[in-house]
Amino acid sequence: MRFVRVAAALLVCGVAAAQVGEKAGADSRRSAGYPSYQQANTLFVEKKFPEALNALDAALRLDPKLVPALTLKAKLAMALDRYDVARECLERAVAADPLSAYARFLYGFQFFKQNELPEAIQSLEKARQLDPKDPRPALYLGLAQESLGRTADALRSYREAIGLGEASGKLETDMLLSCSRLLLLLGDFEECGRLVARALKLDPKSRDAHFESARLRLKQGDGGAAAREGELALQFHTGDVSDRQVHFLLIQAYQSRGREGDAARHAVALRALEQQVQK
Repeated sequence: MRFVRVAAALLVCGVAAAQVGEKAGADSRRSAGYPSYQQANTLFVEKKFPEALNALDAALRLDPKLVPALTLKAKLAMALDRYDVARECLERAVAADPLSAYARFLYGFQFFKQNELPEAIQSLEKARQLDPKDPRPALYLGLAQESLGRTADALRSYREAIGLGEASGKLETDMLLSCSRLLLLLGDFEECGRLVARALKLDPKSRDAHFESARLRLKQGDGGAAAREGELALQFHTGDVSDRQVHFLLIQAYQSRGREGDAARHAVALRALEQQVQK
């Protein structure tokens, strides 16, 4: 199940691995391995991951420098926690096409996932230079900068990602919520609230957006509103926020309102989740 979940998340990083620039795309289409790559990409979109990997291996046997196949194989490798394989594929990809913004972005992404933050920042900045209109390098650049405590730089990167997302029509809740979380940490509740509201408007069924709304309400001392948003978050199942996190927040929200019975109900649910993990 983890393979499917993580690979689906990587799918969001680029629906088609062929997003590597018009010139590289033309070169790739002339490759002997391109038909097998096309088959692999279709299988990947359909979430048939083992079959996609087989097709990618066939493509790379025919053309070891086929950049779209290398980037797609790297994404599948990351889904399997094979970051050694992903890094090798991406090193080959950026060597084969140094102007591939998408390959450079994924190269920085895998450094970020491995907590190699200086290397991630260097590669993501290069990806941003290669494709200044893509919001993804700016978003992950902000996440890496924030992890290093560079909050001012991170805010600039998050705001850049939001602006690029708006301009390209590719604005996502992650862009808004990454910025809102940092603003909440810095105590800027007003701007944080505006971004959370935008995320909820963009995706009313986003668990993460409702959870962040609940966190903000709790920080503002409105336990009732926090509880309502937390209960809504619990109804939705897509996002990064776990059931455990939501139940823990709801315990705090209900306790702040003196509703000990509701707090106890979520405490029981939380203990049940923890016991499942221990088994």
